[in-house]
Amino acid sequence: MSLDIGAALRTGFDDLTSESGVLVVAVLVVLNLVSLVANESFAREMMQFVFENGGYTPEQQQMMASFTGNYPLAIDVGLGVAVALALLLVLVGEFVRFWAIRTFAGPSETAVESPAERVSHVLVLGGGIAVLLFVFGSVAPLAGQLVGPLVGSVGSLVGSVGSLVLLTVFVYLRQEIALNDGGYGTTVKNSFARFMDDPASIIVLLVVLGLFGLVAAIPTVLTFLGIAPGVAGISGRVVLNVVATVIRAVFQTLGIAAVTAAYLQVRSSADPSGL
Repeated sequence: MSLDIGAALRTGFDDLTSESGVLVVAVLVVLNLVSLVANESFAREMMQFVFENGGYTPEQQQMMASFTGNYPLAIDVGLGVAVALALLLVLVGEFVRFWAIRTFAGPSETAVESPAERVSHVLVLGGGIAVLLFVFGSVAPLAGQLVGPLVGSVGSLVGSVGSLVLLTVFVYLRQEIALNDGGYGTTVKNSFARFMDDPASIIVLLVVLGLFGLVAAIPTVLTFLGIAPGVAGISGRVVLNVVATVIRAVFQTLGIAAVTAAYLQVRSSADPSGL
């Protein structure tokens, strides 16, 4: 049986507008706001490290230094602390998603009653993928600048492609961790098998969710266009960053709910027992 994309989306929207969905959105808003500060701090510290150690001319350093002003929420903590804080929040995010998936799926769809039994899988497997995504998305583009702008551009391209491949092939990994039993190898094997049950449909679903998620990019576009009115003395850039973060939490919740519904469909089709 092929994946019913419409049913997965309908379930996703129903879960999003439920009490549980509102709670997940609220938790993700808080997490995303803290992560925004951590990620901006990391980006600014990394940029400073790059232009101080990358062999750039004083003119190039001055130009690159102007980019550090693009991180209004960054705090001065040093590169080491910024990296540790960003990675810590990446792992916290995995536990939030683990909780959200189990909340949307419900007890009847969960093979492991105690969440504590899957903590190591969240850290090792979910955390491992999340850290790789962080490296591809945030570290590789900036680290490439140590060699030069061209290598930085290549790093951005490789990071984007790598993130896309990981997110697609292991789309069901978090659901497999949260809702099924088995060791590390079995969990990875099962998640990939569920993807291969109907790869075309889940890719279409991810594209649709991605298009919905573009709404969160509107505040960023407004900032780029210089349309960023301040509110109560707070700069427009900060206001739009916060708005984008809240919108992103809504579509993250929709994505978690819809992909969980899709996972339950393909798992049920592959195993009539449902587990």
